[in-house]
Amino acid sequence: MFKTRRFAVAATAAVTALIGGLVATPAASAQERNVVLFGDSIMANPTYVIADLMQGPGKATKNAPTPAGRCPQGQSRVGASLARISGAKVEDFACTGAVAYAPIEPNKRLSKEVDLALAGKQLNAGTTNVFLQIGMNDSWKAPGIYSVQTENFVNEMKTQVGRIKAAAPNAKIAFVGYPSILGANNTACPVQLNNMPAPPISTISVRNSLNAAHDWQRQSAAATGTGWIDLEKDTAGHDMCAAKDQRWIAGIIDNSSDPYNITTHLTHKGNDGVAEILAKHL
Repeated sequence: MFKTRRFAVAATAAVTALIGGLVATPAASAQERNVVLFGDSIMANPTYVIADLMQGPGKATKNAPTPAGRCPQGQSRVGASLARISGAKVEDFACTGAVAYAPIEPNKRLSKEVDLALAGKQLNAGTTNVFLQIGMNDSWKAPGIYSVQTENFVNEMKTQVGRIKAAAPNAKIAFVGYPSILGANNTACPVQLNNMPAPPISTISVRNSLNAAHDWQRQSAAATGTGWIDLEKDTAGHDMCAAKDQRWIAGIIDNSSDPYNITTHLTHKGNDGVAEILAKHL
């Protein structure tokens, strides 16, 4: 009888401990699942006065409330569209003018965006995806010949991706290329007035910047064991010279494109379109 009773007490204690563990563990260890975005103005998409002047008041969105330390961001932007389309919680650190390593003010560096994410613990075990879109600003702001620029960019990405992986070990990380900006034969269509046919202008400088950024992103992805999303390919046919119903990039003098926040950047429809592409990688 004594042995039976002792066994029953021990069994009851074991079951109680097991149940207690099952109840307590999720509360103690679970972290909210989220997606984190790092990038420049293509992602941040804050509103500029010129957009209102070109389109008429009310078409460009107001800037969204942003947590302390983050840069201005438009209510219409890729991150906001991604949150709405996917249902994911999106932490967006994109900042206009951001660079990977070019020698400009520290607040415009990708490292600062990562600093903010780490300080706020938005990079954690619950982070499922991290998207990085960076490089075009380095192509004209970073010193040195191309091989030096490439080495410096990739080395900086090794550092920043290493920090991200350490804080968010379960996240799938991918560099994101830039959307299709130029039309056929590397032409831009900066004038979109009154729905008249846009005269194309050849612009090799933008083509060179896109090529550099994409080359650096691909090499960085290979060096860090992460992914690369060819957004230019995925958005083909939605460039600045596309027909109005297909155009995702605004012109410079533009009262004809779908609503946009910044000239030469994504329209509101473009934000949604890019977000739908990124959602497929979640």
